[in-house]
Amino acid sequence: MGMRLDSRLVTLGLASSRARAKELICGGQITVNGMPVRKVSAEVFDSDEILCAGGQLPFVGRGGLKLAHGVEQFHISLTGLTCLDIGASTGGFTDCMLQKGAARVYALDVGHDQLAQKLRQDLRVVNLEGVNIRDVRPEEFPSFDFIGTDVSFLSLGYVFPTATRLLKEGGSMIALIKPQFEAGPKALNKHGVVKQPKDHLRSIESVLASAQQRHFSIQGLIPSPIRGGSGNREYLLYLKKGGISRMPDVAAVVRCAFEAE
Repeated sequence: MGMRLDSRLVTLGLASSRARAKELICGGQITVNGMPVRKVSAEVFDSDEILCAGGQLPFVGRGGLKLAHGVEQFHISLTGLTCLDIGASTGGFTDCMLQKGAARVYALDVGHDQLAQKLRQDLRVVNLEGVNIRDVRPEEFPSFDFIGTDVSFLSLGYVFPTATRLLKEGGSMIALIKPQFEAGPKALNKHGVVKQPKDHLRSIESVLASAQQRHFSIQGLIPSPIRGGSGNREYLLYLKKGGISRMPDVAAVVRCAFEAE
């Protein structure tokens, strides 16, 4: 009897969840009997040879690679900290925070049943599924030492007002800037990709302005080491609550992102 490809990946341990399996399949990283398969519901059998290009990721989602790069490049220590992951999804950021030494991570996402099983079972993780960051009441949460955010279909300008109230004074935040959700529909091509550097520049500058309006200081900006699911170039923004901004050369960062192929 056959099984859906996404379910089979979880069974084989090649993916931590069906959501993670979908990322791998749609990203062209799965082959069945030597042929790439991009259909999540494709039927596979026990006799089929299923391989994942590059093997298993060190985190439950690709987002973990992005956050790990930011934490390392910005020299941020998460050891012993209480952290918040806004837009947790499968938990790539959450997994990274834990592997970097976080004492506890609150994993918040508006969706349901996305967080990887190993994180659901981890006593250091507080699973806040079905929660919209804009509906959060800060007085019901602890003050966080560190916040990481990777949200889709929502501008960071809507995240910062609540995030600044949740983060303790002097606390750090890494926000993944996704120009496809900042630039507006006119900047997207038919594949949903922001192709023009000028639109990246405009999007980033808007995010920086929004952050500063909410008592964040700008501490760093670098291109993400890997692109988003549709091929969009993304950026890692390092913020602190309070303090003096060290404004980056945004144009130079955008150039670097476009030159890195």
